[in-house]
Amino acid sequence: MKKFLHLIGFQVKEYVKNTYFVNLVLIQTTMMMLYEYLAHYVHHNYSGQEWLIAGVIGLWASCTTSGGALGFQRFQGTLPHLLNGALPPFEVLLATLAPAAIYGLVAFPLAALEALILGMPINYLSWELLLGIVVLWFTATVLSYVVSLIFVLSKHAMQYEELLLLPILLLSGFLTIPPVLLPYLEPLQLLSPLTLPIQIIYHQTVKPITIIFYFLIIILFILSALKMTNVIVQRAIKENRLEIF
Repeated sequence: MKKFLHLIGFQVKEYVKNTYFVNLVLIQTTMMMLYEYLAHYVHHNYSGQEWLIAGVIGLWASCTTSGGALGFQRFQGTLPHLLNGALPPFEVLLATLAPAAIYGLVAFPLAALEALILGMPINYLSWELLLGIVVLWFTATVLSYVVSLIFVLSKHAMQYEELLLLPILLLSGFLTIPPVLLPYLEPLQLLSPLTLPIQIIYHQTVKPITIIFYFLIIILFILSALKMTNVIVQRAIKENRLEIF
């Protein structure tokens, strides 16, 4: 455990040295905050939820760099050495990808600060919000790991990952769904593990069926990740796909 935590700390330091990863969160959070500000500027009908929307998009934007983080490690030539080290491949990949979700948490205090600067209200400050952020962080980490694991074999991870991660976010109720489409999309929202944490963060009513589906899907993802890790890593090593492209 000590080696694992030390590796996470090292990876976080390396992650924040990359200006692309750092600026992505800052830019995406700020852009969404400004969009929310301008969208309601005329009537000044701010709900106090705008900063939460910006925080969610900022954290998720950081998580979409997870596949790119593996590609960055491959580019540096460190990925093969890490996977051939003393730690199991699962712990190595988790420590490599965790910094994306950890750094993404910066989006929420950043969004709150920007809301204060813009004179927008900051509502929904409660233990429920804290719980929602923790669940969102955990869920985003699991999703990032599973998606990135698929792209261990590909050098185009950074280009492809948003094709999977963006639809997951859109199906989670992150944006307002037109009432005419809600009956059709609501069943699909149960398949997105992000639906539960977003509903908690937005202080929406959470149905028992949403909680049940969340745990079923998360457990399925974790078991799949544990099963797939060794198989994919061994194949990548055998086919020499971990070297610098």
